Amino acid sequence: LKLLVDDFYVREREQLITSTTVLLLDLSWSMSWERRFKAAKKVALALDYYIRTKFPKDHFHVVGFSTYARELQAKELALAVWDMGHAFTNLQAGVRKAMELIKRSGARNNRIIVLTDGQPTAYFEKNEELHIEFPTTMYGISPNACKATLTEVKKATAEGIHIDTFMLDSSPVLVEFVREISRINGGRAVICLPGDLGELILIEEIKRRERK
Repeated sequence: LKLLVDDFYVREREQLITSTTVLLLDLSWSMSWERRFKAAKKVALALDYYIRTKFPKDHFHVVGFSTYARELQAKELALAVWDMGHAFTNLQAGVRKAMELIKRSGARNNRIIVLTDGQPTAYFEKNEELHIEFPTTMYGISPNACKATLTEVKKATAEGIHIDTFMLDSSPVLVEFVREISRINGGRAVICLPGDLGELILIEEIKRRERK
């Protein structure tokens, strides 16, 4: 039996380069407003199912963050609600946890997707002491918490980790904050409504992977 190159065709390509994606899901009190948490959780569940079933060699993690940050396993994610006991926003801790999971995976292509609706109001000092910081005014910022968060973003950027941030609030202060994350990291800064998350994240993720 003689076979030529033209007798073969590729039915399915094997993915040789693995990637790690960590989705940071805001569990703070304000996420209970305007169906924000419901929309964010729905996207997290869909993305988890899509990557685990279509790309089993890739790594996907969900990290919930409020005053603290913790990884949510698949069963925990399905039952997750916004955190009534720890109502503040510690994005610094979320990025730290994401970096820890990424380093553990050893993958080459890594990114963080942030789903949030507020600026940081909690952070850790170098001695790991937790600080709660309310905004300076009603529509102001928490300067030390934001500074600590952006420092963590710089560390992630230095590790080659791509960060896409989806902000579910259009307050000018919050818009400027996510734009600063984008300026440091180079990832997307998207201001959107809860109902737009599916199109902006899940559909775009499917298109991005199909192009690859």
